[in-house]
Amino acid sequence: MITSSSSLAYLMNTHQPATAEDAAEGPLDWTGGLWVAGTLYDVDVTATTATTLALTDGPAIRFSPAGTYCGGKESGCEHVRNSAVAALAAHWTPADYEAWGDAEECEDDCRKATCGVIRDHRLVTVWDGDSFSETTPYDTVEAAKVAYAQGIEELTKMAAELDRHTHTNDD
Repeated sequence: MITSSSSLAYLMNTHQPATAEDAAEGPLDWTGGLWVAGTLYDVDVTATTATTLALTDGPAIRFSPAGTYCGGKESGCEHVRNSAVAALAAHWTPADYEAWGDAEECEDDCRKATCGVIRDHRLVTVWDGDSFSETTPYDTVEAAKVAYAQGIEELTKMAAELDRHTHTNDD
């Protein structure tokens, strides 16, 4: 199931093309959708380019060619973890990602982290330490950026009211 840009990148990085023709294809060849494990994922044809694949429900990945640093874990690229060699290899990585708070602790279950906000292209996930976690897809990247900023503001305000520490990008 594709639920994030990281899961889409993982799928594309582990997929072995069946033929030479398949290997020559790129995102503009996939605008009819991606068929994965019995599910058809619609492709956002207006946001998809020769090097970027965007799905209509929010996730988007871009191709990072060999010799180009993808941004590593800070850019949401879970594929590379902490390896500079892998970060310079040709692979798919989240196209547009930013995280605030305990994002590194939020790998499998955001409820284990204190609080945080992740913007994964058009998806915004907000969570707190009281078992709240919500992911919302937005129609545009701009709307997702506004929601991301609002999520940070709300969590910071809530933490101040409850006298809890919130993590900043400086922590």
